[in-house]
Amino acid sequence: MVRAGRVIIIPLYASDVLGLDIDIIGFIVSISAVLDLSLFYPAGFIMDRFGRKFASVPCFALQGLGMMLVPLAGSATGLILAASIMGVGNGLGSGVMLTLGADLAPPQERGEFLGVWRLIGDIGSSGGPIVVGAVADIFVLPAAALVMAGAGIIAAAILLLKVPETLQKRSRITGVG
Repeated sequence: MVRAGRVIIIPLYASDVLGLDIDIIGFIVSISAVLDLSLFYPAGFIMDRFGRKFASVPCFALQGLGMMLVPLAGSATGLILAASIMGVGNGLGSGVMLTLGADLAPPQERGEFLGVWRLIGDIGSSGGPIVVGAVADIFVLPAAALVMAGAGIIAAAILLLKVPETLQKRSRITGVG
């Protein structure tokens, strides 16, 4: 939900609240996307070397922090900062939810488990823009950013406190000789 929410909130906030031109909005979104994409490989390295929590917790915490900064952004520069933090957060989580799902899936029911896992994730992805729209309609767009920030912080806390680390470190066996 948080990941899908940022894609909606950044351009809307830039346009409706800050009154920025389309080129500046595109620039802001592009900076966030470049940071996001540049972290695909490091995210995999972090997950495989240090564990899934080392990627998933900062992923959602940074996205929550970035969302918290959106209502404070009074200019393009402030929104670039918020969007950049969210881009880094999203990039750190590249593939983490699917990896976590694969790790947690019972071997004898892996397909069914991952199907339900994806369904839940897709409901969140589909629901993010709906929640943003509903909150912005009832209150204001900055309130929607704060709701998404709360969702990010709650997700980070749940991943930190309730989800077990699933990385199984393999020991290397070397020949004696």
